[in-house]
Amino acid sequence: MNSIWLKIAGLAAVAVLVIVVLGRFQSDKPAAPSTSVESKETEKPKTFYDMAERDRQFAAVPQPAEPGAAEEPPATPEPAPPAPTPAQPVAGNDIILPSSITKTTPLYFKPLGEEDEIAAEQLLPWVSTNRSIGRLPMMSYGPTVRTCRDILSRWPESKYAYVAKAVLEDISTSSRAAGFNITRQELDISRFFKQRPGTQKLDVEPIRR
Repeated sequence: MNSIWLKIAGLAAVAVLVIVVLGRFQSDKPAAPSTSVESKETEKPKTFYDMAERDRQFAAVPQPAEPGAAEEPPATPEPAPPAPTPAQPVAGNDIILPSSITKTTPLYFKPLGEEDEIAAEQLLPWVSTNRSIGRLPMMSYGPTVRTCRDILSRWPESKYAYVAKAVLEDISTSSRAAGFNITRQELDISRFFKQRPGTQKLDVEPIRR
């Protein structure tokens, strides 16, 4: 009788040993590659909400340049290649587009008076929101273009003019922008690279595409 129980105990010990060895073998296997959820997400086309989030950058304005950067003159970037239709080319190579800024760059703008500052600042959220709405089917970029041109007309030397030009360039790459005749002269920011009387140096960040 004792020999039977010894055999049973021996078989149980062998079974436990086999289970332990198999478990360790499984844990030593390299982890199977994930289904790459992250890569699938990055490959997904951008939704309206993604683009609306991106458009919120147009509600912000350039900030004062970092201290100590005043002594170093700003480097003028190479002129950008011709913009996609409907932006119109012009003679000469002296036009610089907002998209030519690829890193934080100091530019020079004229500060506005208190009333003009408030008025211009209130227009940027409107520009940003309407830029997003214009992407929807059956909607138009008209309100955004009109507001940007209003900013350029009223405050052409200000930081708000730079944002307006960046928005107009962004719209000009759309296939539905042909009717607005957005020209390269309208988008030119070359004068902001030069220090002029009454200007203030501000840091400009690249526009996210």
